[in-house]
Amino acid sequence: MSRQVANRIVKPILSKTPEEARKGVTALYRNFYRELDWTMRQHMMDVPIAAARKRLKEEFLKNKDITDIRMIDMLVIKGQMTFDEFHNYWMQNYNIYAFFDYTDTQHKKTAEKDNTFLDNFYKSSD
Repeated sequence: MSRQVANRIVKPILSKTPEEARKGVTALYRNFYRELDWTMRQHMMDVPIAAARKRLKEEFLKNKDITDIRMIDMLVIKGQMTFDEFHNYWMQNYNIYAFFDYTDTQHKKTAEKDNTFLDNFYKSSD
């Protein structure tokens, strides 16, 4: 008994060809890259712009192996929604910080917490 594989023709979401999907991804990346500096200043984030751009690149490279055009389109739509949330102040600062694992500022704050008066006192008595 042979097994038949059904080929289903699905309706495209945004792109009909891989080139169109690639253009959508590069346009979204370009929009985020341009908007990132302004957004970080307007939200008064203490994350350096270079670190934010590095994190943006990591987020896009995480999905580089996806080849399904419909999946790429869905990710572009989700990315556009996130971009609109950034730009229109719908996303609060703590939501933006969630994109960054552990920033330099948090390292400094942790170091400051470890060097409180009582910590130094307890260390000196050892």
